[in-house]
This record gives sequence, structure tokens and C-alpha cells, in this order.
Amino acid sequence: MIDIHLHILPGVDDGPATIQEALALAVTLVQEGIHAAIATPHYNDEFPHRSANEIRERVASLQSVLNQYRIPLHLFAGHEALIQPELLNDLYAGRLATLNGSRYLLLELWNTSWLPETDRVIFELLANGIIPVLAHPERYRTIQHHPERLQTLLQQGLLTQLTASSLIGLQGNSAQKCAELLLKKGLISCIASDAHGLTRRIPAVARGMQRAVELVGQERVRQMVEACPSAILNNQSMYATSQP
Repeated sequence: MIDIHLHILPGVDDGPATIQEALALAVTLVQEGIHAAIATPHYNDEFPHRSANEIRERVASLQSVLNQYRIPLHLFAGHEALIQPELLNDLYAGRLATLNGSRYLLLELWNTSWLPETDRVIFELLANGIIPVLAHPERYRTIQHHPERLQTLLQQGLLTQLTASSLIGLQGNSAQKCAELLLKKGLISCIASDAHGLTRRIPAVARGMQRAVELVGQERVRQMVEACPSAILNNQSMYATSQP
């Protein structure tokens, strides 16, 4: 499995506070079947903005420690960007990192409301060759109440990333029901951990994947945890992998 949404860089956001916690999380991720992952710290006003270059440096530093302890997890750099009108400017200025320097950007929406500029920002990103990968759509109230809104965005070229732990109820009952619905309707491109540590937002990838297999079958799940994430990681076309 390739994990495209992960908070593992120590002392950067609400992920691990220490290098020891980051290493413990890495060990668990490997045990869950993940061999490569994109570190995606938050890019919003809640935490200090870390430039794309700084994130790459921090990833390289953590990778060095992983290698030292022979933990077989290969890390890449990215951001999880909260939607705002300045995202394109931040990308061009080098402040915001796409997923491993690709055309794909992990994008987060506000949980409780659909801001008026949401559609415009997504359109501008797509028009400029940046493909948003919508993080955890099952957690947004608007998507929970109006899943057809997600269908419209997918038709425009947006991709989606489901959080594995949502499928086993760790993100709440509403998120679990929405996650199952979105999977069954074929509205999910990738499954990722969105792990933050071993005490909150735990990976739970293996159990989540098991539930996904029950819902949509082994081959479809393989597409969502191997083929689609691999295409993102390598900046390849998604035509053959994003949707059934």
C-alpha cells in the first residue's frame, strides 16, 4: 500500500510531537502493510506555514533516521492544504507542496460549511493543471447530506481520498455511513490512513481495508491503495485508475 495522506513529521502540526513518536508510527504503518507514504502536514492558519522546501528537508531528515533504524518506510513530501483563494499563488511561490512534486494537490475543505469560493478555487486549480485530491470527503457535512455534490466535482476532474479508519467507525457514525455510501457509488479514488499517531487518529488501515473489500471487492480496493496512489506518487495519468 502507498499512503498519500499522513501526518508523521515530528513537531510540525498535530501529528507526532517527537521523533520517537514518529518512529513508532512508522513501525505501525509498516506492520499495516504500507511501504511508501507521502508526509502531508497541514497547510492552514492553525499551524505555522512550512514551505515546500522545508517539508522536503524535514522528510529527508526523518527518512535518514528511518534508514538508520532499518524501518522500511519510504517517505515523500507534500502538504494537506485547506482551501483558500491564494492556493495557486502559494504553489507558484514555492510555499505549498503538491504530492511528491506532482500535478496532484491534497485539498481539505471546511468541515461544517461549503464556502462560496470552493467551486471557483477548484476550477482555478484544474484550469492551471493542478488536480485536487479531496481529503476525507466522508467527514464533510455537506457531502454527507448531498453526496451528489461530490459526483459533480469528480466529473470535473477532482479525485477523492477516503480515510481507512472511517470505514470502521473511528471518525464517527455519520462519517462511517457516508464512507460506505461513497465507496458503493464508486466515488472514491484512493484510500489512505490520515494517521496522526498511535493515540489519536491511529492508522487502522488493515481493518479499514478489510471492510472496504467486503463492500466493493478485492480488485477495486487494490486500485485504491496501490494503483491510484502509485499514479499520484509518480505524476502519471489517472484515467485507468481513478474510477471504475
